Amino acid sequence: MASSIWLLQKLAYSFRPTVEIFQVERGVEFSMVYMEDVLGKSSFPWSTVPIVGFTVVPGFKVGGTVIQSQVYLMSQKCNDL
Repeated sequence: MASSIWLLQKLAYSFRPTVEIFQVERGVEFSMVYMEDVLGKSSFPWSTVPIVGFTVVPGFKVGGTVIQSQVYLMSQKCNDL
């Protein structure tokens, strides 16, 4: 796995404009701009807030374009925040 990440970073630095790789941390609130839910459950009950359980595939920024990170979502009750 580490060698795959190393190769991804080397490839990213070879492009112009440079490619930035980002990973979303566990517990971060879900953002439709930077993240995609791998299960496709975009509707959560109003009493819950979707948060990131773990990142499946990191995201990329190429110039002004964002390629979304794929994440597995969990729900957290609003009153638990």
